[in-house]
Amino acid sequence: MSDTSTSDSDVEDDNDDLLPIASHVNIIHGLKTVSCLTLDSNGMRMITGGHDETMKMFDFTSMDKNFQPFRAIQPCPGRLLRVIEYKPNNDMILIIPGDCQAIVVNREASGKHIIYKTVLGDLYVTDMNRTKGHKSLLNYGCWNPSSNTDEFMTCADDCTLRMWSLRKRDQQLHVIRTKDECGRDVRTTTCTYSQSLYDDENSNLIAAGCDNGSILVWDRRRSFVHVTFKCLNAHLQNQSVTSLKWSYDNQILASRSTDHTLKIWDIRKFDQCLSSCENIYNHFSMTNISFSPNDKFIITGVSKCTNSNDDETNGKLMIFNRNNLSKPLNEILFNDSVIRTLWHPKLNQIFTTTNNGLVRIFYDEQRSPMAGVRLCLSRKEKKPKNQNDFVANIDPVIASSFTSNSIDEQRNIFPENRKDEKKSSSLHQHLVQTIVKPNIVGEEDPRVELLKHAKEAESNSKWVTPAYVYTQPKPIFQQQIEEENDGEDLLPLLKKHRNK
Repeated sequence: MSDTSTSDSDVEDDNDDLLPIASHVNIIHGLKTVSCLTLDSNGMRMITGGHDETMKMFDFTSMDKNFQPFRAIQPCPGRLLRVIEYKPNNDMILIIPGDCQAIVVNREASGKHIIYKTVLGDLYVTDMNRTKGHKSLLNYGCWNPSSNTDEFMTCADDCTLRMWSLRKRDQQLHVIRTKDECGRDVRTTTCTYSQSLYDDENSNLIAAGCDNGSILVWDRRRSFVHVTFKCLNAHLQNQSVTSLKWSYDNQILASRSTDHTLKIWDIRKFDQCLSSCENIYNHFSMTNISFSPNDKFIITGVSKCTNSNDDETNGKLMIFNRNNLSKPLNEILFNDSVIRTLWHPKLNQIFTTTNNGLVRIFYDEQRSPMAGVRLCLSRKEKKPKNQNDFVANIDPVIASSFTSNSIDEQRNIFPENRKDEKKSSSLHQHLVQTIVKPNIVGEEDPRVELLKHAKEAESNSKWVTPAYVYTQPKPIFQQQIEEENDGEDLLPLLKKHRNK
């Protein structure tokens, strides 16, 4: 027995050495629950969102130790955010708000950032197959993991899964209705695509979790009318399945539910789970699951129990071996509930969110590459800029030759070379005087100017006077000037008085 216990402890120590949990960094998103967490495939950018209706974008390549986002927007004002996910090729972002319509924005989420918005279903049509979109609140959404497609999937309280394409904007591609064993509609709480890393028979599967604890799986190569695999009693009745996640090899399906359990399944033997862990509290509908990059470990968050203050009821990040969920490999305590978890495959860093607006990132300097949050730790904090501060950077050596004292000294040394300031002029003034003619019309006397030409006009009459040389040699001028009456001009012609 002692040899067996020793070997088990050695295995646990080896597993702890593989986990990137030696150090951690805290990033503050806000004061409310952080229900959304996503990173691009390269690990360069991170997006968080939550119940404060704000989506914050962080760039690890330019961020310093202050961990401030480069953009914060409200894509759906008045609606809390449930899911945010990068597209596999990182050029678009899918946003699932607490609304009936999902939206797709560009990578920068700037300008006219909304690229696509799903169609709203007809509220007066009862047949879900005949509506062009969801007519109830959305619960979850995700991209197709294949990088050569523009397809994504959503699920809602209208008991349907709907697949959409950015190339078809008027309605959805397919509608899948979720039903129980009696044929009654049940609400769909989560959905997921199988991984497309391996081209096998399980790479075309779609799984959905319902609010009655059942898990349903369809094959895309067949009709969606009938379920391919199903487990109607996967979790307790009237308990919602909050997350479904396929392993990277598409052999294992992990499920998390509000019945405070974590289970793993093999769909070839879907009647009974392979392993499970109970009494791990889950009070949030966004609590999810993540697999490690080597597909050996599973992580999930645990909610804080509000009935007690013991350590056993605090929020936790629990790490399990994929083959055995009976006992966790490691538990990391939090002061609040842990909701979202993400183990990035390239960064080998673990990202978690809590219900108090905190994002905690775990890493290991030996096993995590120099990327992601480790880039920010190597940069110095930037000093905050104050608009009221004014800093003048003047070189004293250069400025000394232009001071007032130096100019006065030059004037005193060469007084004879300096012209009088009143008489001197600049080159600019000289050019203006030569180009622009002076305006002297206002300074001349018109009577004097006309008398200059009086003698010439009498001797050489050229214009008007030659016409009267023979008929009227002497000019006759009017002797009396009659007063003009402007009012008579306005009267009719027949009513004017004749002059006697």
